[in-house]
Amino acid sequence: MMMKKWIKTILYKISIKKCIIFESCPDVGDNPKGVFDEMLRRGLNKKYKLVWLLFDNNTDYPSMENVEYVKKGTKEYGKYMRSAKCFICCNRFVYSDISQQKSFFLTHGMYVKNPKAYYKIPKQIDYCLSSSESLKEMQANAISAPLEKMFALGYPRNDILTEQPLELRAYFGKYKKFIVWYPTFRQHNTGMSTGSTHAFPIIWDKENAKRINECAQRNNVLIILKPHFAQDTTKIQMLRLSNIRLIDDTFFKKNNLTSYHFVGSCDAMLTDYSSIYFDYTLCDKPIGLVWEDYAEYERNPGFAFDMEYYMRGGVKIFNTEDFENFIQSVAEGTDQLKKERREIRQLSNYSTDGQSSVRVTDFIIEKANL
Repeated sequence: MMMKKWIKTILYKISIKKCIIFESCPDVGDNPKGVFDEMLRRGLNKKYKLVWLLFDNNTDYPSMENVEYVKKGTKEYGKYMRSAKCFICCNRFVYSDISQQKSFFLTHGMYVKNPKAYYKIPKQIDYCLSSSESLKEMQANAISAPLEKMFALGYPRNDILTEQPLELRAYFGKYKKFIVWYPTFRQHNTGMSTGSTHAFPIIWDKENAKRINECAQRNNVLIILKPHFAQDTTKIQMLRLSNIRLIDDTFFKKNNLTSYHFVGSCDAMLTDYSSIYFDYTLCDKPIGLVWEDYAEYERNPGFAFDMEYYMRGGVKIFNTEDFENFIQSVAEGTDQLKKERREIRQLSNYSTDGQSSVRVTDFIIEKANL
């Protein structure tokens, strides 16, 4: 074993060491994409080849100078893994046994669901990103990471939430308000499932869905439902309702939009047991938490922290009546939990300045000696 590691180290020392590897899920996105874009702005692709590892079958990405997209398991993948200066990942752990190669785990967001069954930081990961100093220790405990490996600078993907919003009427028509709904997965496409038997809470019942749609219609509100990327889509039946619109990632590709720029442009958000709750506090807009299956989710997979305390910035929605009340409050411009939500924003975000990509890139450049 030691001989194998020694040979790897020798090969690395004589290799070119002129690439930086990125990983995310979905591909070419999330926190690594914010760092990638910042490195492009600084011209680091003049010095290093920037390589994205691809895990799905889509290879339709824009051609850029000294940027390459490679599929896992190919010869090119192995070549770049051996010669990379550093690895920047957020979902699958990408690392090496060679000490000169640094690995930065930028996470997939704050851990709301209990991650211990499927997330434990390997010892080869050198640094783990946290969204804030206040949550750094809690996040380290959630993923069994040594506290000294944690660095809190904010999430690069969230910078876009502080930018000028889009005019959504250009995409969806003339509605008074737009509510985006980002539920977490109930049945994971890997086979992992929660205690919930339905793909979506509350509207799994046709009568509930009809009532909520009629309420949205009366208030001229459009609810835009985007399933979790890991949701088993075989559990989803296409909705055919006037004021509840179902979209997927093809909507963003077709309109050349990022998911978070779209999210930040909506007037309110619906979610549940998802880290996007913390991210969306940067928008300072109402949040509804659809908790119909809270008890089932609490049993399986469970939660990583005190939900009542940390989720107090969102209006709890347990049934159809709660859902209708939230729609009406958004339509009327009522913001019930602004004070509580701003407390959570302060607690869970390093800064509201939209400069996390800059800070994290500076940190990586220093630690990886780029």
